[in-house]
Amino acid sequence: MRREAFWIAMMLAVPCAASAQHRPVSEVPEIDEYALSSLIVGQQRAIERCASRTDASSYVATVEARITAGAAPSTLFNARIAISVSSRPQDGDVEECVRRELRDTLRHARYAVGRRAVRARHTFQIAERPASPIETPAPPYSESEVRGVLRASSGSLQQCLEMAGVPERVTLRVSVRPDGRLVLMSADVPPGSSQGALGCLSSRVSSLRVSGRPGRTVTLVHELSVRNTAW
Repeated sequence: MRREAFWIAMMLAVPCAASAQHRPVSEVPEIDEYALSSLIVGQQRAIERCASRTDASSYVATVEARITAGAAPSTLFNARIAISVSSRPQDGDVEECVRRELRDTLRHARYAVGRRAVRARHTFQIAERPASPIETPAPPYSESEVRGVLRASSGSLQQCLEMAGVPERVTLRVSVRPDGRLVLMSADVPPGSSQGALGCLSSRVSSLRVSGRPGRTVTLVHELSVRNTAW
């Protein structure tokens, strides 16, 4: 009975031993100045992304890294990593971004760290920000342009009134905003016009724009000729 229990235990132990034999083992190289320098140089794109993300005006950045061993056995994951970044012109946001990106990259690199501290220093050229598109200045304000736009829209404005009887003239008080937008301030809507005529006029005037930009809001009076419509 004891012999049977012995062989059963041996059979159960064999798969565990076999599986343990197949665990892969890889050597972790020890980091030196050359390897650390290569890691930092490889972060050019990360530094460019930081400059774009923070919209930095800096055109050069100097990065200095110092690695010292942590608790044995020490790898970069538990090593002490000190990174300093100096940009010119100085920009605190881009410097903090670069420090964060490089520290994260070094922390996950597969290197062991020896007793001797390892240092590396590199200066990066940052491409200049693309120039802002040159905006074409708006033409000067012209009252004649405003009146021309209103005259060209007279047919659409008359549809708001639906008047019958003798010819009428409607006085519109219109303001021109600094962005070229027209706004109806008031209108002398005569009797016989449709309900909601004022709201209709206001909506259609507000849809009009002029290219000339006044320095401040300008108000003018415009006479709208209304054709009579027979019953």
